[in-house]
Amino acid sequence: EMLNETNKSGFCTVKDLAPEEFIKGYADYLKKNNQLQIPAWADLVKTSKAKELAPFDSDWLYIRVAALARKIFLRPRLGVQLLRRLFGGSERRGTIRPKFCKAGGKVLRWSLQQLEKLKVIKKIKKEGEKHFDQLKINSRVMSHEGIKNLNRIATDLRKKKNAA
Repeated sequence: EMLNETNKSGFCTVKDLAPEEFIKGYADYLKKNNQLQIPAWADLVKTSKAKELAPFDSDWLYIRVAALARKIFLRPRLGVQLLRRLFGGSERRGTIRPKFCKAGGKVLRWSLQQLEKLKVIKKIKKEGEKHFDQLKINSRVMSHEGIKNLNRIATDLRKKKNAA
């Protein structure tokens, strides 16, 4: 916060904003610019085995894609299994104790594919690339264009917040 006030250009990154503020702003950007093609199964699918119903919010898929973009921005080289664990939650089992349950993988895979189509993230395939790890071939990292785009959106959100 203090660092940003001294910055004369007003530039800020994804890390400078509160998570919910950035995710909401990026989801609105994706929806307004019609960047995602929502599949037919979106209103039927649950986000996890632990959930009883599909999400009530009609824009939940935009929010999930925005949250994934932020996660990969902060922690590069994430795979689907780790994301399933990060987005998982507690499964209520009636009178039995609740237990942890992973999120569904289909929604996460679809969201990652959409971010790849938008050129926000890319897969690491070659040894010479930045963030390469022999154990994590085909894991996702932010593309240069994606970093630029997300930071621009974060800066716009900060400017709107300061103007209001």
